[in-house]
Amino acid sequence: MDKVAESINTMVQKYSEDVLKQVEKRIDETADEILEYIKKNAPRSDSGTKHLADSFVKTKVGNIIYISSNTKGKLVHIIELGFRHTGGKHIPGRPFLRPSYDLYSPKMLKDIKRIIANGTT
Repeated sequence: MDKVAESINTMVQKYSEDVLKQVEKRIDETADEILEYIKKNAPRSDSGTKHLADSFVKTKVGNIIYISSNTKGKLVHIIELGFRHTGGKHIPGRPFLRPSYDLYSPKMLKDIKRIIANGTT
């Protein structure tokens, strides 16, 4: 009986390790898709070469992946959400972050659920 329990334990351990690797891979792929979308859709100015879109990077810290602007972080929310000048003029937002997450996150979550249920991608 101990051998059966040990065998089951080993199989479950391997299954969970495989699932974890596949989930991490899927999250990384989604981050790449989101980053590509941002780089295509972030506003670009007509002048200069240091565009907002080019400032976005994917960073992995431990098991966490985040996407941020490495040089223009103080501008992102203003462009994404819009703002009102001190004179009262309203500048509408030009969303590019939220649409990328709305587009790619649901598919990623569906894939992760399938990976957990089936153990495959």
